[in-house]
Amino acid sequence: MISVTQICNAALGKIGAKRINDYTEDSSVQAIQCRTHYEHTRDALLRSHFWRFASDRAELTEDAEEPAFEWDSQFILPNDFLRLKSVYEDNNTAGDSTRQSFAIEGQRILTNESTCQIRYIKKVTDPTKFDPLFTEVLILQLALKFIGPLAGGDPKLQDIVQRELDALMPAVRALDRQETNTTGRHDRYTWTDVRATRGGRIDSKLGSN
Repeated sequence: MISVTQICNAALGKIGAKRINDYTEDSSVQAIQCRTHYEHTRDALLRSHFWRFASDRAELTEDAEEPAFEWDSQFILPNDFLRLKSVYEDNNTAGDSTRQSFAIEGQRILTNESTCQIRYIKKVTDPTKFDPLFTEVLILQLALKFIGPLAGGDPKLQDIVQRELDALMPAVRALDRQETNTTGRHDRYTWTDVRATRGGRIDSKLGSN
């Protein structure tokens, strides 16, 4: 079972740097770089893509304090929330022309609805739960960050790692398309998927996952 130390060592190995013994206790320069970059890189990568292994659902609790203006209600986002995927709509009222508006401010989602159910990307900290492709991308992204402080910013080494990362990304996108296509028709028409942000408001449209 893979560990954070193993992930960091794989990234260090990509650039020919010395491995670490323990992510949390090692005092080497390499370990310090791992602790500096690992969590931020992991969370940024989770936010960058609708990873299936990090997908979750939640029925949100309404905040007792109402928004100051514009919106009728605000709901508390989960503690592990990283990115919104979609908001659930009552199947009796949803249709192709339905367009639901809402906004995320801090740890709250603001809306005019009386209830709020969401699909979202959550923070996953246990590396044994990572998708193998996610782990490979994370290793390469960490390696890129290590090149400057641990390999003197070697441009040839950076080009090698970047090429490997670029070659891996089509597989990530292809797998996402395959798994998305397995979604049932009924599910497609009850979820309002996030599409764009305009002026602080997230507009969305039905009909795709």
